[in-house]
Amino acid sequence: MKLFKFIIGALAASMLIQGCTREYYGSNVYTRFYPVTPSDWQKNEGPTVPGAYNYFYAQFENPDITDAVIERGTVQAYIYAIYDFSKNLGSWNPLPYVYPYEAIIEEGGTTSTVVIPENTRFEFEPGIVTFIIQDLDGHDPEELTNTMTIKVSVTI
Repeated sequence: MKLFKFIIGALAASMLIQGCTREYYGSNVYTRFYPVTPSDWQKNEGPTVPGAYNYFYAQFENPDITDAVIERGTVQAYIYAIYDFSKNLGSWNPLPYVYPYEAIIEEGGTTSTVVIPENTRFEFEPGIVTFIIQDLDGHDPEELTNTMTIKVSVTI
């Protein structure tokens, strides 16, 4: 009797599983590395209201991002963040990536240090990937002075 119940349960489970549809499109992965230099960044021009349009962006071509990828694939981006400058050690971090930016503020003859969370994210459309850096305190991000490496992987 237990065997009979097991067989009936297994058949019911298999019918439920078969009721779901899954499409398999393949596993082609295309990866591009972007060394984003300070001159690649453009400031988004907009109203001078704090918190509005206050970010830098760098836009690049990526022919791997097609309509088919947008419909059925994935686009992922990673930034290489150095965590030990003396030993040049770093790691790949998925975007969006929020990291602390240490800023020195001078007001009225007093100097103080504040930590500002800075967000690096990306957007994409067919043939184009855009990287964005924005301070999360609502003010303009600091000028970018060093090259960063961003990796974009497209899967279809």
